[in-house]
Amino acid sequence: CQGALLLCGNHNYKLPSFDLIIKPITLEEGCWIGAKSIVAPGVKVGEQAVLSLNSVANNDLEPNFIYRGNPALKIKKRYVSA
Repeated sequence: CQGALLLCGNHNYKLPSFDLIIKPITLEEGCWIGAKSIVAPGVKVGEQAVLSLNSVANNDLEPNFIYRGNPALKIKKRYVSA
């Protein structure tokens, strides 16, 4: 993918020890992460979901929807099945 970042780790800024926090990212079948987009730790990208160019997903993306922006917002349904 063209410069997309899947970030599975972060640090707990509330602790003086700055402990590492690791959470998996789930990418379901047919999802698409746009160029220069970022997916934060613990996010689930639903089946056929699209995260558009230069967007930041810090919450789960529902299946079959298009998201864009920072933070990524649901824009519209990707397609309507027959």
